[in-house]
Amino acid sequence: MEYSPFTTWILGNGVPSQTLELFITIALLATLVSIGRYIFGNKTYGIYAPIILAIAYSYTGLKYGLAITTVVIFSTLLSYSVLRRIRMHYITRIAINYCILILSLTLFLMVIDKYGLTLENMAYIPSLAMISIAALGDFFTKQYVKKSLKTSFLTLFSTIAISALGWFIITRDVISTNLVNNLWIIPVFILINILIGQFKGLRFKDLLRFQSILEEKDNA
Repeated sequence: MEYSPFTTWILGNGVPSQTLELFITIALLATLVSIGRYIFGNKTYGIYAPIILAIAYSYTGLKYGLAITTVVIFSTLLSYSVLRRIRMHYITRIAINYCILILSLTLFLMVIDKYGLTLENMAYIPSLAMISIAALGDFFTKQYVKKSLKTSFLTLFSTIAISALGWFIITRDVISTNLVNNLWIIPVFILINILIGQFKGLRFKDLLRFQSILEEKDNA
C-alpha cells in the first residue's frame, strides 16, 4: 500500500497504520452520528455505542455481528421484563442482566456448534468483539427504563444502521486507504460539526412529519 508523504511521515514516527486507520474512522463515524442526529433526526445511543459496535462488526463480520446483536437484545429484553418486577438497585439489576446475557450467549454458541444455522464460523469470532456487542444491552436497558419499548427499538435500529455503515467503511480497503492518505479531512470533519452544531432548522424527519400533517389538512 502506497501512502502520501505526510501519512508516511506519521507512520514513521511511531503511529501504526492500523491505529491511524482506526483513529480516522472514529472521527468519520462520530461525524456521521452528528449528521444523522441533527440533520436527519435519527437518534442513537450517543456516539460511543455506534463507534464501538461498528468496530466490533469489522471483526465479526456483519452477518455474525447482527446475529450476536439479536441475541443480546432479546436476552436483555427478557431478563429486564422479569427483573423489573423485583425491587432492587439499578446497578444490581444490570449486573444480573449481564449474568443472564452471558448464559444466553453461551447457549447460543452451543446451538450454533450443533446445528450451524449458516453461522458455522461463529467459534472463530474474537471474544473481545463479542463482549463489545454485549455492552449494547446496557444502552438498550437504560433507554428502556426511561422511554417506551417502541422508542428504544427505534433508537436501536438507528444505532445499528450507523454501525453497519461504519462497518462498510472500515472493511473497504479503498475507502480506508483514501482516508488515511487524506488526513486533511479531519479538520473538515471539525468544520462540518461546527456548522451542524449551529444548525437551527428543521430536521429531515420533522419535515416529513409536517408534510404529512399538511397533506392530511389539504385532504380534509
